[in-house]
Amino acid sequence: MLQRGLICGLGRKIGVGKESDVFLAQTPDGGEVIVKFARLGRTSFRSIKRNRDYLQHRKSAGWLYMSRLMALREFAFMKALHDEGFPTPVPISHNRHVVLMSRVEGVPMAQVSD
Repeated sequence: MLQRGLICGLGRKIGVGKESDVFLAQTPDGGEVIVKFARLGRTSFRSIKRNRDYLQHRKSAGWLYMSRLMALREFAFMKALHDEGFPTPVPISHNRHVVLMSRVEGVPMAQVSD
């Protein structure tokens, strides 16, 4: 992403989930975007293999390979939904196990009462 000129710096971690880490990043024009690093298998590698269809017909695969497939699928689904007018972050790019998307203002769901 840096070599392509999409970002010029990585900022603070803004989220950690079961399957990914999310960071703020700065664009060369001073804007903010989101960088999401997929990290399947970190907590429960067996569960991922059992509950996800990433492997399809393969019997085994490493965590980086599965994380790359997850990022590719997430980007493809986000792009398809965004292209159809759904309110999603703007998918910008993906590479290996990383997805780059626009930043969306909001609050954590735990803080929403209605």
